[in-house]
Amino acid sequence: LAGLRIVTTRPPLHWFGGVDFDFATEMAEELRAMGAAVFELDVRGFIFPNRDYVKTVTQELRSFRPDVAMALPNATYALLCCSGQGNIFADILQIPVIMLWDHGLLQWPRWCLHPLPEKPAQSTAGSIQKLREALNHPLYHHYSPDSGHMMAFDRLGILSRDKVKIFLQPAYPNFVKHGYRVVDRSAFRTRVAFAGNVYLQASRELPFRDEPVLTEIEERVLARKQERLTDSLWDLITAEIDQLNRPVREQLRLAPDCTFFWSFVHDEIEVVGNTRVRLAVLGGLKHEYDFFGNFIEPKSADTLRSHYNIRLRKSLDYFTELPLLFINSDVIVDVINLGYNSGISPKVMGCLACGGLILFDYKEDFHRALGDVGNQVMYRSIDELNGLVDLYLGDGRRRRDVSRYLQHQISTQYSFRNLCRRILAEEPVWRSDG
Repeated sequence: LAGLRIVTTRPPLHWFGGVDFDFATEMAEELRAMGAAVFELDVRGFIFPNRDYVKTVTQELRSFRPDVAMALPNATYALLCCSGQGNIFADILQIPVIMLWDHGLLQWPRWCLHPLPEKPAQSTAGSIQKLREALNHPLYHHYSPDSGHMMAFDRLGILSRDKVKIFLQPAYPNFVKHGYRVVDRSAFRTRVAFAGNVYLQASRELPFRDEPVLTEIEERVLARKQERLTDSLWDLITAEIDQLNRPVREQLRLAPDCTFFWSFVHDEIEVVGNTRVRLAVLGGLKHEYDFFGNFIEPKSADTLRSHYNIRLRKSLDYFTELPLLFINSDVIVDVINLGYNSGISPKVMGCLACGGLILFDYKEDFHRALGDVGNQVMYRSIDELNGLVDLYLGDGRRRRDVSRYLQHQISTQYSFRNLCRRILAEEPVWRSDG
């Protein structure tokens, strides 16, 4: 990337426990290591509007003369960089913007339609047009790690599939580097472990709990999801909504053009779905496991221990401690964030890049990229998960063979460095804007 001048986004330090900030920082450093000149734009002056900051940083960016903007760690942070004159990259500087999605199907409406209503009566119309206007800028170049999200946006008439390129969620530099380091092999040593979050308190306190029809939808959909783990919760919820009679659907503002639809679907998937389905899968494990994380709701620790019989351990630093858990565990069990329809999360690729072995619910995009070897680490039911855990705990050689093969594949073909090389140098679609 020598000679390329890139402006990247830097999130607020404490958002999402500082993980997004750390991700963006190391991603920017990787771009520098590849030879690019990088300007890291602090987005706080746009999120918490500061007119003097916007004016000053705009002048600094004009002096820097960037060729392209890259939203890090994901495209949301580019959308947030707006002032009265529009988006700083696409409208003010008029440069192409690389938009790397995370689970954009649920993330973007939260920002583009902010504030989302808490109850149906507070809902407003016009969501589809607002999302269409926010995402269809001619200088935005969209890349999604989830083909299911692409199809959903296309069906809703928000963003055509031909405007989005698919990529497999990459392994980020820190995890790739840990795969080649000599580390303390006793740190966080476990046989079986889970690392992630559930949201018991937030699930109980959703403001639309007084709407019985919504609670009934939730129970029916989650029952189906637990029966068919491979079905995306988005598809199950939208199918259930489509089956409601029209007066009920209109009364509850559950059409995609209504802002409450996006509020309800987000909370059901990201909050309730992640909690209920993860606890159901973990509760079905035959082997004892250690639960690491839950930094979002640390006060739920006693409930997890007493009501769910969970052996709760500490919350791990994502960059210094989590890689050690991946490396030193025989098996990591995961339930992919339900915000993904057919793609995987960075956690999966991070674990594999470290040389760990992670078992997760089947995702078509991973299978499409890795082929049949993907079936050796993906489960379609709790019974299949238990069978895989038994297999790898009882056969250390097979466990090492599978993890080493996948580590090589991920580190050499699906790292963030490889993704940047593809997008910025080998297939630079964004240069057509010049």
